Parts: sequence; C-alpha cells; structure tokens
Amino acid sequence: MAEKVTVQDIADAMGLSRNTISKALNNHPQIPEGTKKKVIQKAAEMKYKNYSFMNGGNIALLTRADINAISFYSETIKGMETSLRAEGFNLILSLVNPGDIYSCTLPPNINHSNVNGIVCIEIFQEAYIKTILNTGIPTVFIDFLPESLNSPHKFDILLMENHRTTYNLTRSLIGRGHSEIGFIGDHNHCRSFYERWLGYDQALRMHRASSGETFSITLEDNNPYLSAEWMLEQLKQLPKLPTAFVCANDDIGISVIRALKELHIDVPGQIEVTGFDDIANAKIIDPPLTTIHTYPYGLGTRVVESLLARLEQPDRRNETIHLETCIVQRGSTKSS
Repeated sequence: MAEKVTVQDIADAMGLSRNTISKALNNHPQIPEGTKKKVIQKAAEMKYKNYSFMNGGNIALLTRADINAISFYSETIKGMETSLRAEGFNLILSLVNPGDIYSCTLPPNINHSNVNGIVCIEIFQEAYIKTILNTGIPTVFIDFLPESLNSPHKFDILLMENHRTTYNLTRSLIGRGHSEIGFIGDHNHCRSFYERWLGYDQALRMHRASSGETFSITLEDNNPYLSAEWMLEQLKQLPKLPTAFVCANDDIGISVIRALKELHIDVPGQIEVTGFDDIANAKIIDPPLTTIHTYPYGLGTRVVESLLARLEQPDRRNETIHLETCIVQRGSTKSS
C-alpha cells in the first residue's frame, strides 16, 4: 500500500517550508493567493487527502427507488450534472429500495475507492443517514429530517426557503378575510414540510386567525395524499370545511382541487387553495394553482458548490442553506 502523502512531502516537492504549505492549505490570509493556488494544485497532483478530488472523480447521487424523486428533481439533477462536468466530475445515480434502507445497506459502489462525495435526496430515515455518514465520505443533503431544525449536525443541508414565503402566503389569505384556514400534508415528512407548516401556523397565531387544527389533514405520509378519491374522503370527515387550504406541495394542492370539484365546491369562489414548488401541472390544473415558485436548477448548482467546498475543506463550519422562493398568484385564489 502506498504511503500517505504528508504536508512535509508537498513542502519538499515545492521547496517551501512545512509551515507555509500548512497555512496555504488552510487558506491563511498571510499567504498570497498565487502561492495558495500553486500549493493546492500540487496537493491535488500528489493526491494529498481530500485535495485529490481536484483531478476529477465521482459524485454519488443517493435517493430512493420507490418514489418520483428523479422526475421531481430532474432540473436539480441537471444543474448538478452540468456543474460537476465543468469541474471534471461524473455524477453516478445510486437508487436504494425500502428493504436496503430498513437493513441500512448501502449500494456497493458507495465507498472511498469509488466516490469522492455523496448528495442525498429524499433520504429521511435516521439510521440509514447514520450509515451514510459513517462512511466518512463528504455528504450534502437536499432536505432533511424535521427535527434537524433544532439539532446540531456535522454536514451541510440545502433547502428552498420554506418558512417565510409560506408565512406570507398564509398572511395574504388572512388579509383577504379568511379566518378558517387548513393545512394539508404530513408536516413530519421532512424538514421542508415542517418549515412550511411552521410558517402557516405562525401566520395564524400572529394574526389571530382560528386554530387550523380543526380544518387540517396531517396524517402520516404513507397515506395516498395524491389520490383525489382518498382526499375526497378526508375532506368529508372534517368537522367543518375552511375557506382556504394551504397545501404542503403542488401535488397535494392539485389533489385537493380535484376532490373539491367532486364535492361541487367552487375554487376559489368558496374555498381558496395554495401549493408549493410550482411544478408544471400547477399551471394546467383548472383553476391554475397559486403556489410558491422554486428554482430547482439553481439548487443543483448550489449543491455542487457546497459539496466541492466540503471536499476541499473537510473541517469547515457546517451550513444550512435556504435558497430564495417567491409567491406566484394564479386562479385557485382570489386576487387581492
């Protein structure tokens, strides 16, 4: 087995002091930028620790095989692939089935000899996440567990901005006279859904609207939220229908509109409905869905920035990054 490259080896190769090499690798302000660049290039050539990634390699995209994550995140994956290719990396798709997640079994290609870094999408099982992190391979998560909102962590998380825009969307409903507003979606499914629920709930509390619990459907996500038939039955079981629904995402919002039509309830005349994500179907449902627009391609490029920074500086501070979102007004809500 080849001996590991040390800081002294790089210093000897460049004719510089060990102290200078160490400072350059740690981005010390005393070292000129030109010297830093040359030191990092030499570290990459000599395959020193994580700097070997700069000669290219593989990044694994790890996601579940039993959901539509690939189609939903297609633009995000495109952004990742484009950015990684520009840096000399390959993106390798690794799908895991529920049995693998339950048994905490990683795909065979997830090891240090095959991949330099991992991006996780729709991986929300705590034990499986620990298995991934135990590999020691730098990992970035797109979305995460709900409880991570208040828990320390040793990795980077990227999300869309959920709380502020959902708060503002709910506040706009209250401003138009709604006092009975329901939330639909399992807010414990993931951190994004939880943040959206928090924004909705905060708006109700701050603007003295009625508690949304009576009007909400927040069953576990193993229920078929996207089935209009199932949604129809859930709506029938509510003690009273509200005058507006804030939905955790667009697919749920579309399901709600279809179910309300079956009940011969006019949207938005009798009940207004909002979603989140601004997927293609949000524009073509009748009426078109008021929602929160996201920037999935930009998410993909930003994920790559975060992961490459983590590869270059494994011990840097952890980040939780929220990317900008904005409200899109359409026909499922009344104009202000």
